[in-house]
Amino acid sequence: MYKILLADDEGIELDALTFILEKSFPGQCAIETAKTGYDAVELAERFRPDIAVMDIRMPGINGMEAIQAIQATSPGILFIVLTAYDKFEYAKEAIRLSVFEFLTKPVNRLVFADVLRRAMGKVDSERKARNTALKTRERMENMLPVLENSFVYLLLMQSDDPAAYARLFELLGIDAKYATVMVLELTRMVDGDMFDLNIKTSEGYSAIRGLIKESFPCVVGPAMANRIIIIRPADEPENEYYERLLLIEQGRALAHRVEDRCGVECKLGIGPSVPLDHLCESYTQAVKALKHCKGIVSHYNDLPISSDYETGYPAEREKHLEEMILRGDAQAAISDAEVFFQWMVERYPEHDMAIRLKVLEFVMRAEYNAFHEGGGLKYHFLDRDDYLQAVLATETYEELKVWFLRKIAESARNVSTKADEKANRVIAKARAFIDRNFSRDLTLEEVSREVHVSPYYFSKLFKEQTGDNFINYLTQKRVDTAKQLLADGRLNIKAICTEIGYNDPNYFSRLFKKFEGVTPTEYREQVLKISDH
Repeated sequence: MYKILLADDEGIELDALTFILEKSFPGQCAIETAKTGYDAVELAERFRPDIAVMDIRMPGINGMEAIQAIQATSPGILFIVLTAYDKFEYAKEAIRLSVFEFLTKPVNRLVFADVLRRAMGKVDSERKARNTALKTRERMENMLPVLENSFVYLLLMQSDDPAAYARLFELLGIDAKYATVMVLELTRMVDGDMFDLNIKTSEGYSAIRGLIKESFPCVVGPAMANRIIIIRPADEPENEYYERLLLIEQGRALAHRVEDRCGVECKLGIGPSVPLDHLCESYTQAVKALKHCKGIVSHYNDLPISSDYETGYPAEREKHLEEMILRGDAQAAISDAEVFFQWMVERYPEHDMAIRLKVLEFVMRAEYNAFHEGGGLKYHFLDRDDYLQAVLATETYEELKVWFLRKIAESARNVSTKADEKANRVIAKARAFIDRNFSRDLTLEEVSREVHVSPYYFSKLFKEQTGDNFINYLTQKRVDTAKQLLADGRLNIKAICTEIGYNDPNYFSRLFKKFEGVTPTEYREQVLKISDH
């Protein structure tokens, strides 16, 4: 099917052109007509024709001016120009505007049909080229994440085969012999407490991946828990000072964009630029930079010399315990605390005081982090007045463990309770706002702004708390109000449609039937029938 716009100020000419098209190409054309240049411009924007046949002399703006205006908003249309006047000057203008053909009135039927046939052939060719390009792009877009994931998996398997990396770079269209590994870690939700930041199955991953790609050329790995590995091609085997500054600034800008657009705070660890057979080293150092990151971005080359733990010390268990407290996961925190306590008792059974002091340190740190990071505690200066006495008063390790686990659980549960309380307050306020304003054009962004949280966070929270998304909730509110007004019987359906925030009665009717199984008219008839009985 070809969409064809005919523009001529003479009705008889439009009828003749329409006749030729219908006779020459039966069932192949959708035809719209315009009698002025202004009408042609407006129609083209709405109709989006494949081919436009334009008379030069028309009221208002002429054909050439109309073509120029149409091309500004709808490129790709083929134009055929008609004129009954000296065509030399117009022909020059037509060439400038890349007009497909220039015909003189009166138009010969066979000539016009031949020109249209050639124009249709060109439309077919351009459609085929676009489809081919689209399919190619789709295939590449589908392949790209697979290739990038392969790159990252090679890295995680500690492959030292530079040829394998080079082949993947080549397939990805990247010409590089060196690369820098970065590790992006999502830390917490903006405007909220610690929620589950596992993005492996989250819709947020694609958004974050897109932001990374916008920031600099790179390979982006899959989401692994709350981390994403990024491999950035480099020109040199070492990050010079100014290049390192650039990486840090770009990383900081990326973190701000993720926070602004996705509602998630994050930090970034950057490893050094290395040859492809040393990528594993860059990855390890990026992880270390991330671990010691005090702000938003940390480069490995900027790390101070730090102390290390004694051999066998369960540092990762300790770190995981702190993370579970901040997430409000009491069960996981208790499990980690129990494992760590058992390690102390088995490793240093005769060092009673060291164990007691470590327990006290853990509890104090847990409560400190819960207050400062998790927002889970209300600070009272005297709350810990008896902690030292309690730790020293326990007669056995079992008693000490019971006290230790109880305090750890209290910190985690306090974080979780505060998170739930805040979530409930946010959603209650949002619902009240929706209930007051559902009859106007209400958006998710406006509601999230009203409750002072990001749209991404609000959407996720609303779904978790209500079991439904924002649009369905708003629509259901409008439908429920419509049911009340229909039952009341004082307003007609058009007035009810306007009252609940819709402008199109037909759209309202379809929406109502989708939710209730009957049209508004049928619903009113049912209600009235019940009331009559």
